[in-house]
Amino acid sequence: MPYSRFLQPLALCLAVQGLSSAALAQPQSHPQYNAVYGDNLMMLDQGWDDEERDRFYHEPQGSPIMPYDWFLILEQAGSTDLFRSNDHLQSFGLITAAAPSARNPAALPIGLTKDLGLYPNEYKLGMNCGACHTSEVSYQGKQVLIDGGAAHFDFWSFMAALDAALLQTWEDDDKFKRFADQLLEGDSDEDTADQLRARLRGVLRERQDWSFRNATHVVPGPGRVDALNVILNQVTAMMLNRPDNARPSDAPVSYPFVWDAPYLDYVQYNAVVPNEGPGAIGRNVGQVLGVFGEVSMVPSTLPPGYASSVRTDHLLILESALETLVSPTWEEMAQKGILPPLDRAKVARGKAVYDKACSDCHQVIDRRDRGELASIKVKTLALSDIGTDPVASLNFTDREVETGPLLGRKTDFLEGEPLCERTHADQILAHVTVGTMMHDLGVTGGPILGTLGSSLMSDAAGAMKSLFDHALHGSHKQESDQAVIARMAAAGKSEAEIAATLAERSGDRTALYTLLVEDGMDRHGENRHCLEVLEHAVYRSRPLNGVWATGPFLHNGSVPSIADLLLPAEKRPATFQVGSRELDPVRVGFENAERPGTMMYDTRIKGNSNAGHVYGTSLPEKDKAALLEFIKTL
Repeated sequence: MPYSRFLQPLALCLAVQGLSSAALAQPQSHPQYNAVYGDNLMMLDQGWDDEERDRFYHEPQGSPIMPYDWFLILEQAGSTDLFRSNDHLQSFGLITAAAPSARNPAALPIGLTKDLGLYPNEYKLGMNCGACHTSEVSYQGKQVLIDGGAAHFDFWSFMAALDAALLQTWEDDDKFKRFADQLLEGDSDEDTADQLRARLRGVLRERQDWSFRNATHVVPGPGRVDALNVILNQVTAMMLNRPDNARPSDAPVSYPFVWDAPYLDYVQYNAVVPNEGPGAIGRNVGQVLGVFGEVSMVPSTLPPGYASSVRTDHLLILESALETLVSPTWEEMAQKGILPPLDRAKVARGKAVYDKACSDCHQVIDRRDRGELASIKVKTLALSDIGTDPVASLNFTDREVETGPLLGRKTDFLEGEPLCERTHADQILAHVTVGTMMHDLGVTGGPILGTLGSSLMSDAAGAMKSLFDHALHGSHKQESDQAVIARMAAAGKSEAEIAATLAERSGDRTALYTLLVEDGMDRHGENRHCLEVLEHAVYRSRPLNGVWATGPFLHNGSVPSIADLLLPAEKRPATFQVGSRELDPVRVGFENAERPGTMMYDTRIKGNSNAGHVYGTSLPEKDKAALLEFIKTL
């Protein structure tokens, strides 16, 4: 079952609903963030209050990177300054906060969390949605936080610097002594210090292995990551212990803005993740698996599935928050004196241009009334039609991997055809995601089921709960169910006989056990190739409300402004600077100037092409200017 089949997040609406101009002109008070930036920091009316923001910024999702206490005292490579210092973390594009909160006791930047791993024996540094989907923009000295926006976070440089800091702490005796003295509070003998150093080596090796798996010649830079390859590398190479399954992360894409995401029928730039039914939580579980999530690939029978670090209950909270998030408006920023006001005559002319030239792919929606979840139909375009850089889409559709320890297990975990020796990578991701969700359903009592009502899980939920309750309150079995399956199968017993034995052990005679027995038997599947042909490689379009605050443009961030996007491909900038937070209200993008923290983007590198999407390139200049003005109203 490919991932694409199982999972997968206006007219002239120029004014913010329910707020007067006088009210809009007054900056809201946000002491947590003003402590860093002063009174220049502003937030917009995007449907969230401070509690909802804090949750999105710091709710843990089960993505352990390293021990939390270690991160708080870790020094930078080549310095005695703390890695976590605000100046240092801001250099990677993270948005820092000086004041702590209950979720963020150490006042770490947006997107860094106090988390737990698969074995919750200590707190871990984690990362959540907020790191990549919260942006800061500025104009003439005024900063604005935009929730759900495309962050300027340079994730790749952050991870490289973290590796370097851990390596130097392990290698340098003086640095290690300072680290150990703080961590052990000066109360350590030589043996304790040696044990700590050995554990530090283990954590360092994990981080270095991650970097090696995802090595690439295409530097992502600020605001980009090859998310799908990172996820697939984590699941198919690391979790399956098949290093040869790894592929270079050579197709970085811009962090997408996530307002309206729950209302789109498909998400991801290549439209591989449906949002209906369990798709929304499934895509979030898949995302955590790729962002340092931990999974035990040894299947359990009670409850069935794969134990993991994924905190599904927290993901449901975060997904629910996205349902109330709305896009920012230029008008609100203009009324607050941040951006210049709109030219109404140009807006009217631009709307006519947009309706004719753009609306077929980029429908205009009401930013506050978006209808039912997953109801906005996105349009997909074949690579030959849109002409943009194909690498990101082809990397996904063309990727084949060895199934390794999953050989013979059911594609849908509890049902479906056995996995073969080789298959598409997305099929492995779907299998592991379903297994993780099934295990969570049995352990937690069913937040997935209660929220989504998946038909697959509905059929098994009652049986799973009964089995789990019996395991908790009944007698302890000295032999595991999997051991019984293996022993009886080796003795030539039939599936029916094995099922009856297991049912007697559990006191539960349900169809679920039949599924589990079949699963256990079928893991001895044939060594064969059964590659399913995936859908044609495509990219998808979406509504553009708020897009003016999210440059650079195209899926790979290869065009610095919308004005440049309206040029023929050969006239677009071949190189430009990325990483600036300063808006360019004329060209509708960000300032293209070399500054500390910016990086040169080179469109001549494979994966970075700025070709394609040549719609509107032949418009008269007057129409182009009017179109830009209208896009600011979205």
